[in-house]
Formats: sequence, structure tokens, C-alpha cells
Amino acid sequence: MAKTPSLPGNALPGNALTVKGASEAQGFPELQTSARGPILAGMIIIGVMFGGFGLWSAVAQLDSAVVAGGVISVEGKRKAIQHLEGGIVADILVSDGDKVEKDQVLLRLDPIRPQANFQIVRGQLDAALALEARLTAERTGAEGIDFPQGLLDRLVEPEVADAIQGQITLFEARRDAIKGQVEVLESRILQLREEIKGLTEERAANVRQMAILKDEINGIQDLVSRGLVARPRLLALQRAVADLEGENARLSGNIARQQQAIGETRLQVISIQNQFREEVARQHRETEAQIFDLRERFTAARDIVDRIELRAPHSGYVVGLRAHTIGGVIRPGDTIMEIVPSGEELVLEAQVRPEDIDNVTVGQEADVMLTAFKMRNTPNVPGEVVTVSADRLVDERSGAPYYLAKILIDKDALANLAHVELQPGMPAEVFIKVGPRTPLNYMIEPLTDSMRRAFREP
Repeated sequence: MAKTPSLPGNALPGNALTVKGASEAQGFPELQTSARGPILAGMIIIGVMFGGFGLWSAVAQLDSAVVAGGVISVEGKRKAIQHLEGGIVADILVSDGDKVEKDQVLLRLDPIRPQANFQIVRGQLDAALALEARLTAERTGAEGIDFPQGLLDRLVEPEVADAIQGQITLFEARRDAIKGQVEVLESRILQLREEIKGLTEERAANVRQMAILKDEINGIQDLVSRGLVARPRLLALQRAVADLEGENARLSGNIARQQQAIGETRLQVISIQNQFREEVARQHRETEAQIFDLRERFTAARDIVDRIELRAPHSGYVVGLRAHTIGGVIRPGDTIMEIVPSGEELVLEAQVRPEDIDNVTVGQEADVMLTAFKMRNTPNVPGEVVTVSADRLVDERSGAPYYLAKILIDKDALANLAHVELQPGMPAEVFIKVGPRTPLNYMIEPLTDSMRRAFREP
């Protein structure tokens, strides 16, 4: 009977274990097992896996993108309805959610105060224009006033008719007053001329009388020398001639004084006319300045009256209506409501983190995820970056800085999504495509970034 050899625990030649004896005795073939093959195969598989993964991570191209959240908005933004001066609410014609057309009346303010102010300014302007027309006629010496056609067209209005008639009356009164003063002076000049004429004729008569006396003197001088005529007679004649010469000298002085008076009177006429013209010119300049100011005030007052009715600047929907009470007061500059424009393109306004902005430029393609709809039946919609803000902004609620990027959504792609109807204010996410990157780049980028910052501390 054959003996089964003992198998010591370390009887392993290399990595092999040989089992004999009992199996042979029982009629089984010799069984030999080895661990080298499976280990080697496992190592090969692991190597292939790691090698393949490394090769894939170094070669494969994955799309990278900048992810940002945002909201759907109309390209034209909401239109705020405000009133510069404010006022009292007279009528509210719309409600939140109403669809309105461009120039449709939304709300009316109480017109009493604006219209009263408008009428006051208009009356002042009409009076100033009528005054300017009268001053122009006085300055040019016209026989009548040429009023502006705008006033003549409104003669049926009592205020305009009164303003025009008042200036006509004043024009005639002033003209008659100046004319009267000049006529008085002109009549004085005529009187002085008549006096000069009388004095001149008197002087001429004296001259003729002196000529006669001188002839008589010449005739009796020889008789006096021969003693035929008494000498006192000659002296009397000579004395009469001397008296006439003195009288003529006095008359000449009076004539000179009268001529001087005529000159002074003419200067008075010129002075009156010049003073009148200067006064008219001064008033005309002041009136022109007043008209310029009144025209500005008139335009402003008419604008306020025209804006008593608040109209829609764009077709769209009413949101955020804040006026609900007839008789309520609207403060100047307050937003009364907003109009969300209809018919304009929808854009996504995304807030891009400042650290990602260097990867975002105008013209980049993007995928928009409409998070307001179920994701299983709403695919991403393509879009394009159309604007990027030049400087960073700050979120008023969170205080976080961001850059505003606007993404124009593809209308054709939206048209294929029958269940999707975008509304302004809906949330969305955008994936702005940056370009392909390898998985290896994704894995080593944090390491390279850390190495760049290493040993930088002071």
C-alpha cells in the first residue's frame, strides 16, 4: 500500500503547489494551480484601465461653459409711468394685468390747477405780444398797429379782444399826447416867426424914415450955415435920426432873441420825440425779454396740461399699479405703474461672476435652461451673448458683485416648444460655451493654480 507523502507548509516551489498521492490513489489526474496568471492578468487590466483613462483624459474634448443664473426680460425693459409734477388722481382707467395699446390713456389727473396756471400764463403772453406790437408801431412811426396773426385769429376770445383794444387805445392816446406837445411848440415857433416878421418890418420902416430924415438934414445944413434956418431945427432932425438908429438896434436884438427862442423850441420838439423813442425802445427791449420768459413758461404750462392724461408709451401689459384711489395724491416723480412691452424680443439677463467674466464675450453661443418648466420635456434653448456690461454691478439685495450679460434666445427654437410661453421675470440658467477642454485639464487646473499661489506669502 503506497504511502501518501507529507506536505510541509512551506513546500511551495516558487508560487506553485503540487498535490499528489491521495488524488492519484483515488484515480484523479494530477491537479496543479498557480496564482501568477490571475495576478498578472489583473495587473494588466488595471494598467489598461488607468492607461486608457489617462489617455482619454488627455485626449478627450469636453465642452466647458460659464454657468450663470438670471431672469427672462424684454429687450426694451419695463416702461415706468411717472408724472414730473404729480397731482390729484381724477380717473383710473386700467388695472394690473390689463393689455394696453400705445398712446392709450391709463390715468387722468385733476386738470383744475394745471389749466388755471396755463390760462394765466397764456393771458400774460397775449398781453405781452399785443404790447410788443404797439411798441413796434410807435418805434417805426406807423399809423396803426400790426398785431400778430395768432392774436387776430383769436379775437373771439374776450381776453384777447380786450388786450388788443387796450393797446390800440393806448397807442392813439400816446400818439395824440406827443402830437399835442409838438403842435404847441410848433405854434409857438409860428408865433415867434410872426413876431420876428413884425419886428423886421418895423425896423425896415425905421430905416426908410431915417433915410428921409437924412435927406432933410442934408437939405437944411447949407441953409443953417447961411443963417436962413435956425440951428435947433437941424439938431432936432439929427436927434430923430439917432433915436431911430437906437430903435433899430433894439429891434435887431429882439429879432435875435426871437430867433434863439425858435431854435430852443425846435430843440424841445426834438427832445420830446427822442425821449419818446428812447422810452419806446427801452420798453420794447423789456417786453422782448418778458415774451421770451413767458414763451418758456407757456410751453411748460401747456406741457403740464397735455400730460394730465397719462398715456402708454408702448403696447404691453400693466404691472405694479400703485394708484387705486380717486382723489389720491401722486407725488412728483413717483412711479405710478409699469408697462411690460409686448412684441419685443425676449432676452435673458444673466449675472456672471467677476472671476468668470474673462471667458465671456459678445457673440458667444449659449444654452439656456428654462428652470421654470419641467426639465424632462423642456430641452435647453440655444442663444447668443449680445451684450456684456463694461463694468461690474452690485446686486441691491445680496450685495454680490456681477457683470450683466444679455443672451438673445433663439426664437425658432422656442417656436418648436409648444408648451413653453416665456414671460418676463421667469428664472433661467445659462451655459455660456467657452470651448473644449480635456478632463486632464479639469483635474490638474486646481493643482496648477495652487502651485502658482504657493510661496507667495510675504
